[in-house]
Amino acid sequence: MRKMKLFLYIILIALLAACTPSSSPTVSPEEIDKALNAIRTEISQTLAAETVAESTATALPPVPTVEPTQEPLPSSTPLPTATTVILPTAIPATPTATATEQPKAIITITGVEKNTAVTVQADNFPENQVFKIRVGPFDTFFRDYVEVGTINSGNGGTFKFTVLLPGVVKDVERVTVRLDSKAGVFAYNYFKNVTSGSIPAIATPVTSSICEVTVSPALSTVVSPGYDFDVIWTVKNISGKTWELGTVDYKYIRGTEMHKYENHYDLNEVVKSGDTVKIRVDILAPHSTGTYTTNWALVQGNTILCNLPLTIIVK
Repeated sequence: MRKMKLFLYIILIALLAACTPSSSPTVSPEEIDKALNAIRTEISQTLAAETVAESTATALPPVPTVEPTQEPLPSSTPLPTATTVILPTAIPATPTATATEQPKAIITITGVEKNTAVTVQADNFPENQVFKIRVGPFDTFFRDYVEVGTINSGNGGTFKFTVLLPGVVKDVERVTVRLDSKAGVFAYNYFKNVTSGSIPAIATPVTSSICEVTVSPALSTVVSPGYDFDVIWTVKNISGKTWELGTVDYKYIRGTEMHKYENHYDLNEVVKSGDTVKIRVDILAPHSTGTYTTNWALVQGNTILCNLPLTIIVK
């Protein structure tokens, strides 16, 4: 702005100085000189005032010079790569726990002595259950069966037992054997009433629901060849009925004939339910070494009440 004013003053002065007086001047040369002097004076004063103003003006602080930093700028942090999430096409079903199925209990006939005894092998039986043993004619089993005893499955699995055949199946062609427990487990089979297979000398003892039996000498007692002794069966009547005089007998059924005298005797006393009776038979051990079993029974007519077994070892 200041430069523009000076420039205008200079032009004005030049114009005034270049003016030539006309024949009849309206302004005298003296007046022109005064005007020029006045302009010059104003220009000088203006320049001086501006110079003073510039000299007294507050200087602005110097702009600091930014020195380049010695530390390198951090590299740009890469954005994390997005992780692809694979959603399952279907939510798998939770597996349903299934109870382990107990194999079906079965029985197999392994030995038969016609009209006398049958040996049964039990398989896949549960443990610690008591099974009723019933024997009867195949064709009329549920009408004519006889409960010949009970047996405890013990540790379960497989076991063998032998039972005497009741009179109801004497000379019957086909005979059924059935086992039932209170837990609902059962098994059955049938056999032809002819001698076949083998009956072991010692089998799992069968318990009667009619009587409880203990024997002396005990099972598998060792004796010398030809040893002469008495076997004593102690029998407790648990049938709930009285064994009347003359209605109950005890007799040899099967096995090694070791008795010295008769093979059939009358029970000559009344035995009430809950009472005990002792049955004695004279025995003579075989002269050859080995294991021997003889089976007697307490019978009422054709019904076997109690099995009376004896097993000895001759050495």
